[in-house]
Amino acid sequence: RYRTIHRNIIMPGLQILQRLRDEPFNKATERILESHPYIRAAEDGTLTLSQRRAFAHEQYSIQFSDAISFAFLAGHRDFAPRSLAGVSVPEQPSTTGTSSSSSSEGEGGATVDLFQFLLGGEVYAAPLLLAYAKSVGLDEDLLRQHQQHSASAQAYPSYWARLAMSNKRAAAAAACAVNFPAWGAMCGRLLESLGSSGGDGGKEYNYANGVDDEGLAFIKFFATPIEELDMMAAAVLDEEDVSYEDLVEPVRLLQQYEIMFWDAIFEQK
Repeated sequence: RYRTIHRNIIMPGLQILQRLRDEPFNKATERILESHPYIRAAEDGTLTLSQRRAFAHEQYSIQFSDAISFAFLAGHRDFAPRSLAGVSVPEQPSTTGTSSSSSSEGEGGATVDLFQFLLGGEVYAAPLLLAYAKSVGLDEDLLRQHQQHSASAQAYPSYWARLAMSNKRAAAAAACAVNFPAWGAMCGRLLESLGSSGGDGGKEYNYANGVDDEGLAFIKFFATPIEELDMMAAAVLDEEDVSYEDLVEPVRLLQQYEIMFWDAIFEQK
């Protein structure tokens, strides 16, 4: 299906996503992340224990908040667990806006809403994050009780909550389609770095099984590209009555918050 957007130009959802990725702000984000000092430190073996713990501390709160945001966007208004550990993903509401153009299917061939899919991913990854935390000397109680979160790092989930509470499904879909590959690329490089010897002359990060180590499963999960992400996101865009201009600013902001997350955990030396 097609929608009318900027100046009456007809553009399908997939074309919208490509146009957003071609925006100067996104190219700038990619350049900044490509040379980010957190990843550079991981690659040369100088990433400190405090910096690796900061990843766990901030991600624990981010993942919890994002799961609730995705649940809200998927139609689960009452999803508010104390922890994601052991939580069951609620069934997709029949009222959730889903399009037959989405190519992601659940059990029985039913079409899965993008945000229902993302909620499932966060719940699945929750114990994986705890395994990473354990590898840097933390447990869930320490993560839950942590009181020194970075406002810069937590701007990312706060903006997701804002999109969710405003029920801006199209903006959220466009934002995740552009942002998640950027996050995934960073996780991919971090995975390779932590799973290696830590660079020439650098530290040994002590993951005996390399990139397949249980302690790195969280990072590996998010380093793996989401199949048909664009198709699911485009399906949401094709359902919503929004202009291209309605999508640009949310995508730009989320990409900026992605940079702020990595900046914040690098500062925890």
